[in-house]
Amino acid sequence: MEITNKKRAGRPREVDRVAVVNAVEAHPSMTTRMLAKDFDCNQASIGKNGSKVVGSQKNSQKPKSVEIATKLLRRHRRDPFFEYFVTCDEKWIPFVNDERHGEWRSPGQKAGQTPRKDFRAKKVMCVWWDRRGSIFWELLEQGKAVNSGVYCEQLENTRRALRNRRIPVIFLDDNAKPHRSRQTRQKLEELGWEPLDHAPYSPDMAPSDFYFFRSLEHWLRGRKFRTNEEMRESLTEFFDSKDGDWYRRGIHRLEEQWQKVIENNGEYFDY
Repeated sequence: MEITNKKRAGRPREVDRVAVVNAVEAHPSMTTRMLAKDFDCNQASIGKNGSKVVGSQKNSQKPKSVEIATKLLRRHRRDPFFEYFVTCDEKWIPFVNDERHGEWRSPGQKAGQTPRKDFRAKKVMCVWWDRRGSIFWELLEQGKAVNSGVYCEQLENTRRALRNRRIPVIFLDDNAKPHRSRQTRQKLEELGWEPLDHAPYSPDMAPSDFYFFRSLEHWLRGRKFRTNEEMRESLTEFFDSKDGDWYRRGIHRLEEQWQKVIENNGEYFDY
């Protein structure tokens, strides 16, 4: 007997190259691993479509990544600022989250078939958090995208949630187009928040990517939601399961991540 991973039946699913490229351009911090999960395919399929885009863009941004990591690390060591740090990001939440297992079978025995998941059956979750905990999060309505208007509404909602804190805000998001629009820049100026530099294609310097979403993916594994409310209840349970120390560890790990970016000369590393 041998143990092996189940394989999908038939040919690998074709991935829309244009959709992959658009996803990379909309969310520059995405890696091929993240893209493969979002498009419900293996990384090889993404490699045929988007890895050249991700790879070439990352290569061009290596010096920028090192420059920003060096600047932020020196600043934090001179004048620690995690007390004032706020970050945010978006993530697709599927209604069906498969938990794949190996299977016992005899040599020559065909692997069982795994039904193909409808990769469109998912919703966008947006989360804003800091070292104290979750500040604001929401599931977007079906078909609603994060454009500049939606993003500015979320900025305002986060400001309201922070209204009792008489401290400045040092803010980190990625380089998605709505985050860098003129409307968003004007909103940040109105709020008086200080935006931190962030190199494109650098999830290793984004706490939501290297910390928050990895824990969330583990939580979602094997869960199936029939309704929006079931998904919302599960996400609420996830947030309630995390205490202040968990959030604090995620933010404070940034210092270690910046150091690794510098030591690896901007190359990707296992975070």
